[in-house]
Amino acid sequence: MKSRILIAMDGSKNAIKAVEYVARTVGKTKGIQITLYHVFPEAPPLGIEKEATLKHHPPSFREGIEDFRSWLKQKRAVMEKVMDKAREILVKAGIAPKNIKVRMEEKKEGIARDILKEAEKGKYDTIIVGRRGLTATKAFFFGSISSKIVQHAKNCTVWVVE
Repeated sequence: MKSRILIAMDGSKNAIKAVEYVARTVGKTKGIQITLYHVFPEAPPLGIEKEATLKHHPPSFREGIEDFRSWLKQKRAVMEKVMDKAREILVKAGIAPKNIKVRMEEKKEGIARDILKEAEKGKYDTIIVGRRGLTATKAFFFGSISSKIVQHAKNCTVWVVE
């Protein structure tokens, strides 16, 4: 039976530290399958429902939409580089490239909830997250993604790497 590991990636230094930790810990282990998983934060609502409605808005609004799309494209390109780096770390540690998957999705319910749903759907044995370190005030009001995952994960192990 293969062990399935889901590594939640957000582009932070701690996410890369988590990948490095996994590489050191399970690098040459046979039967490991790893998924590098990123959830893109939700884009702010733009007040338009269909592409066709753009032509009815002033040029400045349409330019703003194009700027926003460009920004999203840049974010995706940055995250793709982070994922490539993470994959490279795992391969150098001895994990077969065929056993490493990369998944990036738009936020559906919430970043922590989307990670938990992916873990459940994919029947992962382990979820690994890097701890970003919120200020005490932010942690009190909003919680952290890693805390939410630790509190709500079921039928799997959670590793939080700092």
